[in-house]
Amino acid sequence: MRILIVNTFYYPNMKGGAEQSVKLLAENLVKHGHIVGVFCIDSQENELSVEDYNNVKVFRHTSGDFELYKFSYDKKNISKLQKIRQKLICYNNKKTIDEFEDLLLKFKPDVVHTNSTYGMSYHIWKTAYKKGIPVVHTIRDTGIVSPVTYGHSVNSIVLKLHRTYVKKYSSYVSAVTAPSTYTLSTSLVNNNFRNATVKECIFNSVVVDKEALLTTLERRKKWDSDIIKFMFAGRLVEIKGVKHMLEAFDTLVDYNVELHICGDGELLDYVEKKASKNRRIIIHGKLANNELAKVYDECDVMIVPSIWPEPFGRVLIEGNIHGLPVIASNCGGMPEIIANTNAGIIYKSGDIVELSNCMKYYCSRENIRKTFDNILKNLWMYDIEKQIESFESVYCRLTDLREKHL
Repeated sequence: MRILIVNTFYYPNMKGGAEQSVKLLAENLVKHGHIVGVFCIDSQENELSVEDYNNVKVFRHTSGDFELYKFSYDKKNISKLQKIRQKLICYNNKKTIDEFEDLLLKFKPDVVHTNSTYGMSYHIWKTAYKKGIPVVHTIRDTGIVSPVTYGHSVNSIVLKLHRTYVKKYSSYVSAVTAPSTYTLSTSLVNNNFRNATVKECIFNSVVVDKEALLTTLERRKKWDSDIIKFMFAGRLVEIKGVKHMLEAFDTLVDYNVELHICGDGELLDYVEKKASKNRRIIIHGKLANNELAKVYDECDVMIVPSIWPEPFGRVLIEGNIHGLPVIASNCGGMPEIIANTNAGIIYKSGDIVELSNCMKYYCSRENIRKTFDNILKNLWMYDIEKQIESFESVYCRLTDLREKHL
């Protein structure tokens, strides 16, 4: 089967968890015998390039008049008028739509699988539909329900117009999936994706090597260090709950603990000031995957303190696969992961006292070890093979329907 995956960014331009999930999906679809292309708009050279990564053909385009990198990474010193203009381009990025249509003619996919479409506009769904190509859309952010980032206010008229736009163009999608039931259910309101014949929760995934995981857990069972090392990995921004995590950590004055922070972002200065006053806070910065894995392997407990509704929370299962129990807030899809793995604790988002108590609970190695059997027993449900099987089933259902209508 020829599958064209769409995502704003693609490797090596990895912005976050969505890019990790899309790369894993694309490469493993290839391993299952499919021909996979990727349409992305993250070219920094201001020109089209065609690249090959692990047999995935990447068609890297520019974002046209939309200033992708400026509005994705650095929104400081941007006027309100600029923001409005750029947002309007997101609703109708004609250059991107034209280039996507051109690629459909050249690549001739059996299925289009869209993910993050930030900066592209949902017109691409209609473009594929008009050519008789079924579209699968996986919801990886909150763009379906709101035109602004979580925590920002939005004018009621603007919100209504946005939802009218989403409702119209989502009608061209043949199948919609989301990595959590929370994200799927909240995105289906307003009669979105009303013509989709498939509406399913399909988890994000990791590569689960059971033997390697068993070895990791056996190694951790023998640890007897007096220091309990907590870990945070992600963007250092308000919505990730970094501030209240640091406040909770400051309460552990009577415990032998460290907090290892991996990532960067607009709160880096704030974190560095905190670290200058507390030597138990260690800042690693943004790390490549192999370096990040080393920090996972040296730490004991993962903290995911988000204050926004994470569509999934990929970092939770990444923590588990390295043998770390997870403390996570009750936002978005994260409670579902903890319910499935039974390898962590959920607390009320933003509650510093409750988070502090969770951290104190895991200051006991005995309590950490209690999660190991559950990790080994339950993490299989997030294995990439199960995800591939689920998406292949969706693709086949749509292509079968297409054949019947030809």
